[in-house]
Amino acid sequence: MHIRRATIAGLLTALALGGLVHAQAAQARRLYDFGAQGVIIWSEPRAGSGRNGLGYAGQGFDSDRSEEHGLYRCDHFESTLWYHGRNATTGVVGWVPACNLADPD
Repeated sequence: MHIRRATIAGLLTALALGGLVHAQAAQARRLYDFGAQGVIIWSEPRAGSGRNGLGYAGQGFDSDRSEEHGLYRCDHFESTLWYHGRNATTGVVGWVPACNLADPD
């Protein structure tokens, strides 16, 4: 009987932790919009890498993660924070510097 309780407790713990992982993953995704017309979606989080495509205001950018990388200058702003994700309209995947994204909220 003691083994069964331990096994059940272990399974319940695993299920609970699995739920937390899914909840954290869901919270990590975030929808932004492009802050300008013709924003470059880069293949890597640095200027000068390959250009995967362009994003335009109103298309939306579904981000799955962010990372600090090299400095990027947008018109009057600059940023070292880059977001990885996909253009919600075209499906193009890549990196966009934070200064080129707008929070839709």
